[in-house]
Amino acid sequence: MIISIIGGTDGLGKWFAKYLSSKGYSVIVSGRDKEKGEAVEKELGVIYTQDNIEATKKGDIVILAVPINITEWMIKELAPHVRENCVLMDITSIKEIPTKAMLKYAKKDTVIMPTHPMFGPSTPSLRRQVVILTPPTKEHENNPWFIKIKNFFEEEGARVIIIPPEKHDKIMGVVQGLTHYSYIVLGSTLRELNIDIKESRKYASPIYELMINIIARIIGQNPYLYADIQMHNPQINDIHQTFINECEKIKEIVENKDREAFAKLMKESSKHFGNETIKGMNYSDKAVGAITREVDKLKKSIGKEAGLKHAYSNKVHFGIVKDVVDDFIILDKQGKDLKLSIANTNLMTKEELKQWKEANLKKYYNDISFLFKDNVDIDIILELLKSKYNIEIIDVYKGAPIQEGYKSMTIRIYSFKKQDLENLRSSLIRTVENIGGIKRYNTDILN
Repeated sequence: MIISIIGGTDGLGKWFAKYLSSKGYSVIVSGRDKEKGEAVEKELGVIYTQDNIEATKKGDIVILAVPINITEWMIKELAPHVRENCVLMDITSIKEIPTKAMLKYAKKDTVIMPTHPMFGPSTPSLRRQVVILTPPTKEHENNPWFIKIKNFFEEEGARVIIIPPEKHDKIMGVVQGLTHYSYIVLGSTLRELNIDIKESRKYASPIYELMINIIARIIGQNPYLYADIQMHNPQINDIHQTFINECEKIKEIVENKDREAFAKLMKESSKHFGNETIKGMNYSDKAVGAITREVDKLKKSIGKEAGLKHAYSNKVHFGIVKDVVDDFIILDKQGKDLKLSIANTNLMTKEELKQWKEANLKKYYNDISFLFKDNVDIDIILELLKSKYNIEIIDVYKGAPIQEGYKSMTIRIYSFKKQDLENLRSSLIRTVENIGGIKRYNTDILN
């Protein structure tokens, strides 16, 4: 099977190209930038072409992964070239306009499949992701191709939702459109009020912190994508107007200092939310608690060895946590102070740090031989010592010159710091002697 992805050299189109090619499908990607396309071809092992029509003609499934503002135009241009009994799919976040365009311009026997993956290109897999399918009729929903693709998403671990295009756009007008709209307005309001965001955080409640973080997350992304979500959803105008009407209503209540009307409005909204009010409180408490716990963990790490992983690049900074000041961690990295943003870094767990050190740092070691009675269980000794030291048993020996009834066991102890090795060695000897081992002399090996 050949899958052609129009606009497959970037963003979610590239994500699908990578994911589908990893599943063994033959993938063709198209895009205007030849240099970028050839780089993607080499990186992913797919076929690149600048010719959208050529890619469309070859595909058993043709996926349009282009910006919302040109999707309708691309459907008009490419739909007639999709082969009979093959699939035309778009993956934009609005569905009414693409669906109508596909119905209008595609051949009668073309299977149209308007689709909205509810995730971005940083997602590692389809597992636990939501994919919305919006077939225009029951006939489309019952098509074998539709069923096959739906089953693929579900088998890959995605949660598939099937709804009509119009219902999708109304829901998305709220889930995406209203959400983005309100937070973008909040951001522009803070700008117009000339609020120093960094300064305001000093006086912030945890809820304000969450709000600022969400605003920053939204306004820091691709503004043209967000503009298209606002401007190409047919349902959005009614949603905006309802929001503005409610703002005006509350503004008037506040101006009139009508406490009862204000309380009534809040109570009515709470009643409409029902049990979701309690759920919302619980989830927001968790979010607030997570912020607090993260800072507490960092402060408890002061003076200790730590690994800090960058949230986006996954680069690890390793050193001693020197201080936590405002929104920053000061890390002593080989004698030099490194200032890292708390927002951009995650404190690695002990196990994560151990694995990273094993893979990235040079290890020094000392081999020490001990005598144990022959009936001693090596596994128990190893389990006991591994709880305290980074060790392995490299040799167990019986026979001359070891006296009868005993066996020699050579233990290798590791350290990532050469200067700590002598202290670790002495500590290990004391521990082993306390459990009945006898150190053999002139057998130490240092490295």
